[in-house]
Amino acid sequence: MAKQRGHGEGTIYQRRDGRWVASITLEGRKRKAFYGKTRKEVADKLNKALQEQKQGTLATGPQVRLKDYLNQWLEEVHKPTIRLSTYVRYRTILDQHIFPMLGHIQVQKLSPQQVQALYTQKLKEGLAPGSVRNHSHGVA
Repeated sequence: MAKQRGHGEGTIYQRRDGRWVASITLEGRKRKAFYGKTRKEVADKLNKALQEQKQGTLATGPQVRLKDYLNQWLEEVHKPTIRLSTYVRYRTILDQHIFPMLGHIQVQKLSPQQVQALYTQKLKEGLAPGSVRNHSHGVA
């Protein structure tokens, strides 16, 4: 018999159509579901989501804009672990370069093409290739 999960550890079950579902409870008693063909697949997705939730990096819904997600990540997750000068640099990159072009996009809808368009635009604006690379390595 399988061990029952404890409170806050999520739920895994098989639907009548054979697909597996894992879900966790978010703030406000909302639930987020993960689907897969095998129990192991959804268990892996669930474990990853639980880890992201614990770290404060879990995107919790389709309405989360990149600006809101990265602000929360920088302020609540990353800021306590970095120097003030690094925080100021990251804040500047976000506010001056990333948010104006991509901040309004929902995290789950952000595409590699949109990120590449940001890089291309910043190069056209005269930023050095190293600076553009640092935008992706330093913040995202």
